[in-house]
Amino acid sequence: MATHEQLLDRTRTLLAIADGGSPYPEERERARERAERLMVRLAIDEAGVRMSADEAARPTQRVFAFSAPYILDQQHLAFRIAAVFSCEGVRYPNGRLVLVGFASDLSMVAALIDTLVPAMRLEMAAAGGSVSRRKSFAMAFAAAVGLRLQDFYAGALRDAEQQGTGSALVLADRAVVVEGAFREMFPNLKAGRPRAITSPEGWLDGRAAGQRADISLGRKVDRAEVRTLGS
Repeated sequence: MATHEQLLDRTRTLLAIADGGSPYPEERERARERAERLMVRLAIDEAGVRMSADEAARPTQRVFAFSAPYILDQQHLAFRIAAVFSCEGVRYPNGRLVLVGFASDLSMVAALIDTLVPAMRLEMAAAGGSVSRRKSFAMAFAAAVGLRLQDFYAGALRDAEQQGTGSALVLADRAVVVEGAFREMFPNLKAGRPRAITSPEGWLDGRAAGQRADISLGRKVDRAEVRTLGS
């Protein structure tokens, strides 16, 4: 069984190949896909690599802020991303969102939020239409992205299980711990009201945009190290 450091070295090598270390496009694409799955298994990015043992051992909080317009829609997408990594959250009307989870998972969630929320806003603006259409667009975008991330994550876990790492069991335990910590931090929360889809056309356009959105997780390995390996 490969150690954590061996998997990390393998990820960096694959990213070096994907970033131009091979003259063959097919080989670069295969390397990128393999690297991204390893990144999910390791649940790391540049911040995750540097976290302390104490930060990695217990759930913590991370705060996000979203600006108008369509604050609720941006928060909804963030919630969908967070759920894939067993993180819980609470939103505030002023655009603030607090997520609870393990630091390594939260760093991955943050990287995806930083990429996907601006992407969704650009797609919404390009699609245009009424407020109703744009809100339906955003709901579908979030749903499509969430399902794609779940499928991608499940594939990475299957790879891990085949190598006997027990990742699925570990993640199940982590989810229970996060839920317990979240309830302690926020004991008196009320569930939000379900949102209705009011524009079928907006939903279809949003789903298509979500299906083509970039959900890459492997781009957060230290770029200096990747360039060194690829040189």
